[in-house]
Amino acid sequence: MRFCYRCGISESEGGPLIDGLCQICYRKENPVLLIEGEINTELCGNCGSYKKRGVWVDPHSYELEELIFEVADNALLETIGDSLDERIREFKIVHFDELEETVELPVGKALVAFRPIDWHIEYFPAIITYEVRVKAKTHELQRELHDEAKKVTVYVRQTVCPRCSKFLGGYFEAILQVRAEDRPLTEEERKAIGKLVEDKVDEIMRRDRMGFIQDTIEKEEGLDFYMGSTSSARKLAQAIRERFGGTISEAYELVGVDRQTSREVYRTSVSVRIPKFQKGDLVTDRHGNVYEVERVDGKGMGMRNLATLESEHRDWKTIKREGMDVVEGEISEAMVTSITPTEVQLMDMQTYETYELGRPPMELREGEVYRMVEVRGRKYFLGRKE
Repeated sequence: MRFCYRCGISESEGGPLIDGLCQICYRKENPVLLIEGEINTELCGNCGSYKKRGVWVDPHSYELEELIFEVADNALLETIGDSLDERIREFKIVHFDELEETVELPVGKALVAFRPIDWHIEYFPAIITYEVRVKAKTHELQRELHDEAKKVTVYVRQTVCPRCSKFLGGYFEAILQVRAEDRPLTEEERKAIGKLVEDKVDEIMRRDRMGFIQDTIEKEEGLDFYMGSTSSARKLAQAIRERFGGTISEAYELVGVDRQTSREVYRTSVSVRIPKFQKGDLVTDRHGNVYEVERVDGKGMGMRNLATLESEHRDWKTIKREGMDVVEGEISEAMVTSITPTEVQLMDMQTYETYELGRPPMELREGEVYRMVEVRGRKYFLGRKE
């Protein structure tokens, strides 16, 4: 007959001995829930972020009460994961009802339930006390599961995260410069670029916490965005090029030396130069064809050939290869005075002079006034006067 060396009960009364201990003594001598009674954690009082496995993350909720519980729950969960006996190879968070009903588990598995039982969150540090309960099995000879409970108090303190510390200190790592080729940005372009950047930054900051905009400066020639990270400036530059077309370039400026690593610190200027072409521009190619620009985007330009009045599209490589450039045109208005199968006679509405043109591939009516443009001595129809 064998006896428990701790309490002296026989094996026949105390169940199969485990490492010389009866069932009850084995569970008492081998607790699985090793968590301390107090946990300290922090949240950023500026942006609401908190550390998750050592990395600052943004919260799911910005409502203060929900935020405090989110931060406290996370701290408790991380501590539980690090505070179970090494024989527990797997654990699962469950509701208290499921834990209560559980009577059998595989060896090495634990079920954990927790719930807040008291809290004071009116001021910081916020204090939340939890009941934590665990059921587990650590040895194949166990007849009953470990069933342990503890009260754990989580203190949530306010701090300032590294990102907000840098932001509040005026930190920026890169400058995103947006310009147009051979002209200033139009007001419409400024608004569209500003909206695009605003939307894209929200997306970027879900992955890059330093992707914030420190400042935006409007200049006569364009826009400057002071960015918290170089990678975010590059992503924004790419988004602008995809929307408007153009080219991207970078320049670097030595701004100091890192005191901790003694490495040189450079600031990056990421420049996006969008094309000079705008909707309504007149352009020509190396063959002398004249077009009116109908649309400009990241893929190229939609244009209307003023000789054929057909819409065409050119990608940016083709535009460059064909030497397309903006050309000046003189706008006028003229009335159609007569139409033949091959020609049309018009009268200039300002000078009252008449002239003839080849009949264009569009519907014309005598007596109606049309918008005309003269490019390099040749007149073209733009359309009927509204």
